[in-house]
Amino acid sequence: MNGVPDVEQPRSIGWMAVFGLLAAVGMLLVPIPFRGRIWAALGDVAHGPLFAAISIVVLFLWHRVNPLDSFGREWMGRMALVAVCVFLAGVLAEFAQMMTGRSAAMHDAVANGLGVISGVAICFAVLNARYHEDRRWISVTATAIAMVMIGIALARPVALLMDIADVRLSYPLMGSFEGDMELTRWYFDDCRCTRTDQNVTHGRSALRILVERAPSPAATLVELVPDWSDVKSLELDVTLARSYPVPLEVILKVVDGDHRNWDTDTSRKTFRLQPGKTSHLVMNRDEIIGGPDGRVLDLAHVKFVSLLMVAPEMATFVDVDRVQVTR
Repeated sequence: MNGVPDVEQPRSIGWMAVFGLLAAVGMLLVPIPFRGRIWAALGDVAHGPLFAAISIVVLFLWHRVNPLDSFGREWMGRMALVAVCVFLAGVLAEFAQMMTGRSAAMHDAVANGLGVISGVAICFAVLNARYHEDRRWISVTATAIAMVMIGIALARPVALLMDIADVRLSYPLMGSFEGDMELTRWYFDDCRCTRTDQNVTHGRSALRILVERAPSPAATLVELVPDWSDVKSLELDVTLARSYPVPLEVILKVVDGDHRNWDTDTSRKTFRLQPGKTSHLVMNRDEIIGGPDGRVLDLAHVKFVSLLMVAPEMATFVDVDRVQVTR
């Protein structure tokens, strides 16, 4: 012993990068333990920046293993190869997610690709600034491209987060259908959806439910303000396609968090829609509270509102607008 304390060796930056890369892979494959649009949006926010970081880390590790003394064709080749490989890895990860309980999505793959472009552009900007000081404008351009790519990747999840906030800001109005993102508040069973400028009763657009021939196609609002303690009625405007040959029976349902089934343990009211006519459907407070068989509905914990079409004879459409509660 010489009286001098041992100095801890600094952790290798390369190993830190490897661990970071493994953590990123884990983030992509491990199932998200929470459900709901907000968690999906927060996960989507990470896709672009994450793949930008992965691209940068892979290029950094490659340079650590096999450094280059100049910025030229070889660096360009590396960046192109890394971009292709990381993007393909992202596509494979999307498919692998289906085996770990998560769902693959095209917009995630697009965000991954935009993140890859951003990461490579950042590396290009840094290397160009280091080796070609007389061409700084190229670095500025590459940095701008990187920022634009990240901005595009973030556009959809940010729009989704804004719509999540709008659920509370617009209450007691629950459906006006002025933007496509609002459609993600709904779940469609044996039917599909789009927006239309026909049969509009509020704003400029309405929801068009493209109904399939099935026993009970339904459109269900799955994200709403749950506390209806002061609600007097649920109201919405519904229009059956003029081409439908006969009146169509629909059931309006309100479902709380304590429901045991979707039939007898919900508040429900039946209406008959006339072809080509807009019907103003109303379920009052007493009908909502006393709807479930054998108990009262918990107005403080409303979970879903559903519109069910009873055994349509043919494929058709139903337009819905101005879904709201009154207080």
